[in-house]
Amino acid sequence: MSSPRNSSRPKQATSLSTRLGWVSFFNDAAGEAISRILPLYLATLGGPGLVGLVEGLSEATALALKAISGWISDHLPSRKPLVAGGYALSGLAKVLMLGASGPLLLGASRVLDRTGKGLRGAPRDAMVADAAKQGKLGRDFGITRFLDTLGAVAGLLLALALGLGAAQVDGALFRRTVLLALPAALIAVLLALFWVPRIPRQGTPRRLDFSIPREIRGYLAIVLCFTLAASSDAFLLLRGRELGFSLRELLLLLIPFNLLAALLAIPAGRLSDRMGRIPFLLAGWAVYGLCYALMGWAVSRSLFAFSFLLYGAFYGLTEGVEKALLGDLLHPDHRGLGYGAFQMAVGVGTLLASLLMGWMWATWGSRAAFGLTAGISLISAALLGGWARVSSSPRD
Repeated sequence: MSSPRNSSRPKQATSLSTRLGWVSFFNDAAGEAISRILPLYLATLGGPGLVGLVEGLSEATALALKAISGWISDHLPSRKPLVAGGYALSGLAKVLMLGASGPLLLGASRVLDRTGKGLRGAPRDAMVADAAKQGKLGRDFGITRFLDTLGAVAGLLLALALGLGAAQVDGALFRRTVLLALPAALIAVLLALFWVPRIPRQGTPRRLDFSIPREIRGYLAIVLCFTLAASSDAFLLLRGRELGFSLRELLLLLIPFNLLAALLAIPAGRLSDRMGRIPFLLAGWAVYGLCYALMGWAVSRSLFAFSFLLYGAFYGLTEGVEKALLGDLLHPDHRGLGYGAFQMAVGVGTLLASLLMGWMWATWGSRAAFGLTAGISLISAALLGGWARVSSSPRD
């Protein structure tokens, strides 16, 4: 299977991936710090029901926008307005959080924040693919994932420094967190507006064509299957609590977890440009299944901690590579729509996976739930390998 590639690439291809990576770094530094504390603070205002309502509305809004924003970006001269607008909405949401005194405005701010994420996600990925030089797509997505993940580490360190997991969560702690995170969010908006270049969109899309691009349908079906195993990482924290970890200890584990993911992102992307994408996806999905099996059956804190840290390798091996594979497959005419469809498939699958995981846990216990997840991921890896052989998966 060959991928249509435009031979003319903007000279600032690497610069674009790095610049978007730094935008994501600052945005995620702010977002990670706030998102770790916001559900805990909402729970003090309205209990778990309020948390579920706000998070459900937020994720549903982001999910609905992903494919739509990607499709819209296929019909604009440049995708930058949607990307910059998405970061601007998230920045505005954090400003509103600073002045929020009740659950209504806090909830609306969270929905606005996720609206920004839904608006920018697919156009941003398509923008990176539009600008990538021939044979460098994996590297470019690796750079953006590296800086994005480092931003999450920075935000987590800020939250821990402010006492998350040790101090009582109240309005004062929440506002202090937002106040210290807000400058990073505003820097992200300024960088997106004035530092990210305006890359011309490639291709000439067919009007009113909103169907999933044919060239990625088989791959998306397998991704959706795998994502049925990709439940919320909140279940990992719950499993850790079962084994006696405190919230602060689990948050501390997230630091080396994210660092491993970040350190693998660029090498995996570079190597996938030479060796192909499928070996890295297969390795990542196998690591995922192994880690879930180990965490589910762990009886000691040390085994759980080792498995949890190793789980970071899954993200490092796959997040940038899977986007690079989409860039290989997608025609420039509907690249935004394709990335949006991918993100929607992941979002729907994650929602279903979380429901399945919760039901299995409540019915059969955590070990059975983790075991089922591991099994689904390994079956999906086998399906991916078969699809790759049948379709002659492309390389740059």
